[in-house]
Amino acid sequence: MSIQHPPKPIKPALIDESTANLHALVIGINEYEHATKLRGAVADAILINDYLKYDLRVPETQIITLIDEEASRKNIIQAFLNLKSNQAIRRGDAILIFYAGHGDEHKPPTGWEAGGSNSKIQSIVPHNFNSTTGHEVHVIPDRTIGALIDEIMYEKGDNITVILDCCHSGSGTRNDDPTRLARTAQLEGYEIPLHLDEDIWLPTSLGRGTQPAKGFARTGLCSHVLLAACSAEELARENSGQGQFTAALIKLFKITPPHQLTYHQALQRIEDIVGQNPQCEGDNRNRIIFSAKAADPNAVFYEVDMKSNGTYCLKAGSAHGISIGAEFTIYADKTALSTASHLAVMVAQRIYAFETILIMSPHQPQLMLDKAVLALQTKAGFAEQLNLYVALDESLMLVFEALLEQINGAGANPRRINLVQDRSIASMEIVREGDELGLIILDQRVRHYGMFRMPHRVRLDLQDVLRVLRAAAHYYYHLNRSQLNKYLQKKVEVQFTQLEISETEFDEFGRQLNVPIGPNLLVEDMISLEVDEDNIYGIKIINNTAWDLYPNVFYFDNSDMSITSYSFQTGGPGKFKTDAPLRKDGGILTLGIGSGGARPFSYFLPPDQDVDVGFLKIFLCTAPTDLSGVPQDSPFHDFRGTVLRDEEPIKTWGSILIPIVQRRKKDAQYKD
Repeated sequence: MSIQHPPKPIKPALIDESTANLHALVIGINEYEHATKLRGAVADAILINDYLKYDLRVPETQIITLIDEEASRKNIIQAFLNLKSNQAIRRGDAILIFYAGHGDEHKPPTGWEAGGSNSKIQSIVPHNFNSTTGHEVHVIPDRTIGALIDEIMYEKGDNITVILDCCHSGSGTRNDDPTRLARTAQLEGYEIPLHLDEDIWLPTSLGRGTQPAKGFARTGLCSHVLLAACSAEELARENSGQGQFTAALIKLFKITPPHQLTYHQALQRIEDIVGQNPQCEGDNRNRIIFSAKAADPNAVFYEVDMKSNGTYCLKAGSAHGISIGAEFTIYADKTALSTASHLAVMVAQRIYAFETILIMSPHQPQLMLDKAVLALQTKAGFAEQLNLYVALDESLMLVFEALLEQINGAGANPRRINLVQDRSIASMEIVREGDELGLIILDQRVRHYGMFRMPHRVRLDLQDVLRVLRAAAHYYYHLNRSQLNKYLQKKVEVQFTQLEISETEFDEFGRQLNVPIGPNLLVEDMISLEVDEDNIYGIKIINNTAWDLYPNVFYFDNSDMSITSYSFQTGGPGKFKTDAPLRKDGGILTLGIGSGGARPFSYFLPPDQDVDVGFLKIFLCTAPTDLSGVPQDSPFHDFRGTVLRDEEPIKTWGSILIPIVQRRKKDAQYKD
């Protein structure tokens, strides 16, 4: 198969909130020609339509509504295409796609497999679905929907929200409950044809399948945020002629306007829904709803409530980086947090995996709580240390001034720096080099492979030095923190392989699969690469434990102290159960490989550097854990800031740390 078209560049979506428009496609289907009729899907579509028109004041001309017979297969697909071609939609404008109706899942045709041998293809069911031989009107599978959304994203940007109030809007199978009408078509015996909608997804894969690793940055769930009515093994139900999820979501929006919420926060605040745990998926789930603007990444706060025995319980623990002695400022709610009107200061006394017991700081009266409050960490705990060596030299007085400010400083999540007199126990040394400061790497895990210093220098400026110190403390803290868990380390297998782009295999979004070539490069607990900027790599994680796991994968770069997320963030605990990305007893998660949902990785060396050492760190938790505060940009870049009765599940976490040593080929020349 030859590649006929070059890939199109993907531009980031920019938005001016004061002038941004919202455009919507709203679909609701009660009447089906060859499937069980529903009662509340049309009411949901009308509810969404009215909310857009009367509450958000969206002009009617910017809303496409397809009800019952209008929602034929042809019309639905054409409506997606119209969003792409609509000249009135500017790049960065908010686009909402809402669907209420039947969903279904099917065994994938040969060549459509994604996610393992038991994978399923999810679909929405159009009004005129018909499986009768000679009169076939097929479902619209997620492969087709993914390709259509990607086309919209390439033209209009990634400010796209998809809301699905149907069954199988997550993944997997669901059990039936006859007490309430469920939105699952149960199309027994129906099979998706191998070449269904090839005219939609095949041109997309041909046109964009040859992009280098960096070109995968806005694909799959990078293109949109998905709010789904329920988790994998549940049914999306109607109650009193309305979809339970849609009704609860609109109720929330009328109480708290969308511009005050991120997508993730919306699911934390939505009222309980019997039998349903709504899901939020997408790399941009921390954006403000219907906005391309992300929430403040430094505003990491946790809930605190009072237990029946009078103790204060923080909903975060050692897996979140909390340590003994950490101080938290307590606020009644987000409004109080934004105005800095606090209730008290508390200190971490006892740490568990996902909870922390707090006590009042000295000389403060007891605080009675009748509801949950918010806590913002404002002082680091005792375990949060960067061991730093600085010689007692007058020429380094600026460094000591910066250290004093950092050690005594407050703010969101400060890290402690331990100034040591013994150079052998330090991780880093700061030295004077002319009119600048140099950074010597003392970490033996890095020096062992021949990397002894960072290829950056720091100006003799207090704020520049302070910024580097804070970044270094944050970097080494997250690099070093761990919990001994031999079971996890023994039972979780990691494979790191070079990839090539297949010309014959495609994922569910219609792009060519990235398939492994060659052996596992993780040998004796390390990865060694001869750098070729054209090579791409991927990771496969195999879970052989008895626990469902929520992994977070990061790359720690010792050259510039940046921390990059290699995987989607699983988010923290909320009101609803979140599907585990890495299932127990042989579950597989792929990053960059096949259709794993993350872009592949590539590596490069600057022209004056022949070796680089980074660390691949995999956090493995048995519960959803918000690690959005871990990634950071390099402090050397030009910026001024830095993410039967059911058994009680085991609550634990662990991590795997893998060095990645990159060396220049002996005969290689630097390429511009």
